[in-house]
Amino acid sequence: MKRAAWLLALALTACPPARVPPPLIVAPGTSAEAALADAEASFGKRPDVAEVRHALLLFQTAAVADPARAEGSVGVVRSVAWLVEHGAKEDRKALVEAAVAAGTECQQRTPGTAPCNYWQAVALGLAAREQPLTALSGLPRIIDLLKKADAEAPTLDDAGAARVLALLLVRAPGWPVGPGNADEGVIQAQKAVERAPAHPLNHLALGEGLAATGETDAAKAAYQKAVELGRARGDADGADWVAQATAALAKL
Repeated sequence: MKRAAWLLALALTACPPARVPPPLIVAPGTSAEAALADAEASFGKRPDVAEVRHALLLFQTAAVADPARAEGSVGVVRSVAWLVEHGAKEDRKALVEAAVAAGTECQQRTPGTAPCNYWQAVALGLAAREQPLTALSGLPRIIDLLKKADAEAPTLDDAGAARVLALLLVRAPGWPVGPGNADEGVIQAQKAVERAPAHPLNHLALGEGLAATGETDAAKAAYQKAVELGRARGDADGADWVAQATAALAKL
């Protein structure tokens, strides 16, 4: 069976070890709106790991400050997804636990909404990757959440639901062990590219699907497009995606 890295490729520098902070006690009068704005500003300073950790804290603050809003919970999952890929390995367990709790919290606050379905799927995927022995049992739930998010908000996170579903289908073991289906994964990746053609991650997902189905030339074209788009962004995320696409091209 393939390792649990087949689950999700989230989209996503070394740093000194730092643990996830304990539950917050927020002072009366703390503004969720201000905390969210500050969190987005810190999250935008990637690849500074300390800033993303600060964003995580601020998103948690926003979630506590206004229990009726889900943006803070969503922000926690977004921050954790990035930190799992770029932060200290010894922190992953605590980070993933925070993401799963935030995904559940989001569903409690605004149940069944596209952002909560999508980001809870991401959180559950991160958890499954950390616990590969139990990963397969969680796949049906993740797939269901992604399909619901895709149906309600197909352009959310630059067609994120279709993109993540594509990668899951490409990387998961196929029948009778699991739900993997590379051909269906390619279809989902093509949907993501059609909906958000300027996002490098969508072309990366398409390239991986095409490579898995033996369409090497088409896969190379998709990866080369990801390189082109990543360079055009001129930011840290773009550079990260260029590196991923370049590495994938080298393996073809």
